[in-house]
This record gives sequence, structure tokens and C-alpha cells, in this order.
Amino acid sequence: MNDNHSQLSRDELLGVLTHLLDTLTALPQRAGAVRRAKVATEISAAISALRAFETNLDPILQPPHVLDPSDPLVVGRLIAETLLQQPRVPLANVVPFYGSGVYALYYHGTFDAYLPASRTDTPLYVGKANPRTPTAAEPVEQGDRLSRRLGDHKRSISRAQNLVVEDFDCRYLVVKSAWQNTAEEYLIHRFCPVWNDQTDICYGFGKHGDDPATRSNTRSPWDTLHPGRPWATRQGNRPYSLTTEQIKAKIAQHFVRHPPEP
Repeated sequence: MNDNHSQLSRDELLGVLTHLLDTLTALPQRAGAVRRAKVATEISAAISALRAFETNLDPILQPPHVLDPSDPLVVGRLIAETLLQQPRVPLANVVPFYGSGVYALYYHGTFDAYLPASRTDTPLYVGKANPRTPTAAEPVEQGDRLSRRLGDHKRSISRAQNLVVEDFDCRYLVVKSAWQNTAEEYLIHRFCPVWNDQTDICYGFGKHGDDPATRSNTRSPWDTLHPGRPWATRQGNRPYSLTTEQIKAKIAQHFVRHPPEP
């Protein structure tokens, strides 16, 4: 490192720190929120600059990557990638089993809106099933939450007037309790499934009942595009603001922005 540059950087940093110390000393106890926020920002910037300066002083370089197996993002991605290696099985053939975890639903039918994703490895929906008790250590303790969730989806699709459950496959994976959340987040971020609420395109599939007697409810875009679930059209449930054609147009735009993986 150039000595003049090091000296200059050190002097600059010392000047910033001196200024911050003087500011903190003069800062009244009841300074306004805006003033305190500004000082906090300056402190954060100074700390970051000091850390960078300290790194530059070290003649040994930092490693470009560090694998931390305890990092939730690492574990979530590992679980999600393991799920994607599981065989696809017909949703109609899923039977009760113990365990909680993550899953993905795939389509291979001919409904026009989903043709870009049909017969691809891009799911229309991904989800998680939480264990019966958060501390459950074994699948039996977790309960049959994952297979029950898939059963709920099977019934929803079967009730839709324009979908056939035989056109759906699924992948599922039982995981250690508490890790299903990060895996689901990774899958949603990777695939942007068109049926997930976070995508804000054709959400509502994961809902399993509405009671207009207890709250004012608007029919979801999923139930608008796929009518048939009886509770979605109960008296008091308001129609969705978009027509089926408008929903299909949003789905088409979504697949242009997020091309399905083959």
C-alpha cells in the first residue's frame, strides 16, 4: 500500500471520528429525531470506513467466499435444491404420511394461461407445512402436516371447474422443524410461482375457506379464474376487481418477465 495514501486515509478517518465525537458531545439529550438519525448515519459510515481501512492494512487478503453451514440462507437453499432433486409424483396419488416440510406443484395440462409453464420444471405453486409443534424432532411428532396440505390442494384443484387434478405433479420433502420457512422463501424467490401470494398475480390458491359473516371478503383472482370452490361464491363475498381475461393478461406478462425453466 502506498504510504502517502495510507497516511492520507488515516488523517481523513481521524478527522471524521474527531468531528463525530465533537458532535456527540454537543448533541443535546433531547435532540430531534432527524438530527439523531443524521448522526447515526454518520457513525455507521465511519465504522464502515474504519473496517475497510483495517482490511487494507492487512497484507493477507480476505477469502472471496466463506461457507457458513449455520447460515439460514445456506440451509434454506440446500433444502430447496434437495427438494428439486426429488422425483415428481402425481398429486392425485399422494397418500397420508408423517412429516412437515416443503413442496412444489407442477402443471402438465392444457389450460391456456399456464401453457408457458406446462410440462416444465417451473412450479405454479410452492409452499410449506409447519410441524404440529415447533419443537417436533421426528416426523411422527411433526404430524401428517405435509401430506394433509397436499390433500387440501388436491381438493381445491378437484373443485375447480376448469382444472383437472390429474394434470398436476408434485415434489415434497420432509425437513427438520423450523427450516421449512427459509426453503420456501428461496423457492419463491427463484421461481416466482404464479399462484403464490407474493407474486401478486393469481393469488388465493392457498386459502381454504372464507366466511363473509365474520369479515368483508373479496374473491381471490385464483377463485375468479378457477371457479368451483363453494365458499368462494358465498353470499357476501365480493367479486374480484379484474375479469378472467385481465387476470390471464397479467399471467402472460408474468411469464414474459419470468420465463419458466425448461
